Amino acid sequence: MGDVYCRGRAPRSLLKADTSVSCAKAFAASVGLSLFFLLVYGACLWVTARRGDVGVFYFAWERAIPFVPFMILPYMSIDLFFVAAPFLFRDSRELGIFIVRVASAIFLAGVCFLVLPFRFAFPRPHAEGLLGALFDWFRGIDAPYNLFPSLHAALLLFLIDAYARHLRGLRRSAVMFWFVLIGLSPLLTHQHHVIDILGGFALAALCLLFIRPKIYLDSVERSP
Repeated sequence: MGDVYCRGRAPRSLLKADTSVSCAKAFAASVGLSLFFLLVYGACLWVTARRGDVGVFYFAWERAIPFVPFMILPYMSIDLFFVAAPFLFRDSRELGIFIVRVASAIFLAGVCFLVLPFRFAFPRPHAEGLLGALFDWFRGIDAPYNLFPSLHAALLLFLIDAYARHLRGLRRSAVMFWFVLIGLSPLLTHQHHVIDILGGFALAALCLLFIRPKIYLDSVERSP
């Protein structure tokens, strides 16, 4: 027979609510964050494309950054890692923190896109072949606005934090190496300027600093 508790209170571990992450919950988080990103990003693109006061900000030496067509693959692959990220988490509180961080970064970046609109400063090179077709398709749906801060860089920092903590061994090493390529890809595909990348990392760092697991876990531990 199993243990029977006739008197007093059951062990604290049995009183805690189930905080596991079901596939349905992870799927809802993935879809919700993706839709929120598309809504904010797309709306800001639509508004900025109709403005006449869109400026540029870049360093002159950035014109010497090479254009590497292959890097469109790492650049676009961040979407796959982003969609899969909620399925890494086993604790719903941790997933909740990830959701709040990502949603906060998307919202704050959207505000910056509207207050400080920038466009890419110089013509982007043309690529040939299959990669060229991929570039043409991508640039057809992603206008050269919404640059500062780079959401690509901000989301990458959240993904690095999540995947580094939930993967082990060779898989983690391989993913971290690919993340390095993703981090370089906005510059090597001429999608972003350096200031955009730095702004994106700064935005993510602020979210990581001020939206911390300890705040949530401490409140749970203090609950009766």
